[in-house]
Amino acid sequence: HADGTLGEDEYRWLTMRAHGGFGMTMTCAAHVQRSGQGFPGQLGAWDDKHLSGLARLAAGIHAGGSVSCLQLQHSGRRAEPELTGQPRVAPWDDAETGARALTTAEVEQLVQDFIAAARRAERAGFQGVELHGAHGYLLAQFLDAEHNQRDDRYGGSFDNRCRVLFEVIDGIRA
Repeated sequence: HADGTLGEDEYRWLTMRAHGGFGMTMTCAAHVQRSGQGFPGQLGAWDDKHLSGLARLAAGIHAGGSVSCLQLQHSGRRAEPELTGQPRVAPWDDAETGARALTTAEVEQLVQDFIAAARRAERAGFQGVELHGAHGYLLAQFLDAEHNQRDDRYGGSFDNRCRVLFEVIDGIRA
């Protein structure tokens, strides 16, 4: 649904995979912040209002005999402000997409929001999460050596560009 809650089509699509013999069924990209939505009807994991649908989905996948995994994501410069009602953000100011650079405090909040979404996934009954950064989504945008020339601890050097990923991973593991 438009608010990120689970719709019937998504539920049927994913539980069909579980009942069809998939060993692991991974959801679509579930955005961890309202501003991270990249496509209409995208599953959300950024608020407790998503919990009942996520729990239903995890249970449906388990009932089909499959391991469940919630894919966590933020679209970053590929987000759709028309859907989110919020500005597009990225690690850097991006004239091509109109995205503005996240502040250091906003990057720190992003890390916490990925961790909170993973906790929601666990509470909903998912057996795992995947951090989705492919397709030019926000986590991968931080790795961009050409464009991520931030002057804080999240840009410039290779270690700094990777920092957001390691902070999210460490936080989820903790």
